[in-house]
Amino acid sequence: MKKLTGVFFLLFAVGMAPAAVFAQTATSSQGDDWRLVAYNFARVNNYNIDDKEVTMTLDTREGRIAGNSGCNRFMGPFIFEDSGRLTVGPFAGTLIACPRIDNRFEAAFRETLGNIDSFAFETGYLTLTDKRTGHFMRFQRIIKPERYVWYVNKELADCVGVVKTKCLQVKDAKEAAWQNFFGPIEGFNFKKGRYYQIEVERTKVANPAADGSAYSHKLIRVIKEVKKEKDL
Repeated sequence: MKKLTGVFFLLFAVGMAPAAVFAQTATSSQGDDWRLVAYNFARVNNYNIDDKEVTMTLDTREGRIAGNSGCNRFMGPFIFEDSGRLTVGPFAGTLIACPRIDNRFEAAFRETLGNIDSFAFETGYLTLTDKRTGHFMRFQRIIKPERYVWYVNKELADCVGVVKTKCLQVKDAKEAAWQNFFGPIEGFNFKKGRYYQIEVERTKVANPAADGSAYSHKLIRVIKEVKKEKDL
């Protein structure tokens, strides 16, 4: 049981850690968020999930699952039994009055989720399956922006990429060395001769260009703008 749980936790953790130089986030979360993108249920297979946010959050530390099944919210435990079977539920949840089609889908969703006994993980996707019936749920990871606090040097640096250009020098700790930052920070107006402490939001780009960054960056706020580095 311990080994399987460790493997399960590792699978959900893979790909979530940012590069070491920018590893300090402003906020952190133990749960991974997923959105249903495909399914095969026993009695309901014509429900348009594109119009709904059918989601779940898996907290691998606490062994808890929660989410939205189309109209109501649900929550419950998930564990690995000694036999290696993945057990999900029992569930509790809200009881909002929903349209009949939502009620039918939610009943099938929770029934299928409660019968899940295996999983398959690939980059960005998670498939939960009831091996006895072949019914399944396929989820896509919801990409959540990450927030960082960076320091920005007063001088631009020479950068060599596809073309030679100037780029910012940044670091995530006062004692760290300056490193060249390729790419823009949306909303950040750099002034030469000024040091900055800024909060930045980083979002993974779904389909980056071959010569483009895998992430986009957006300024949340300027925390400090000073003339001397010691004042940061």
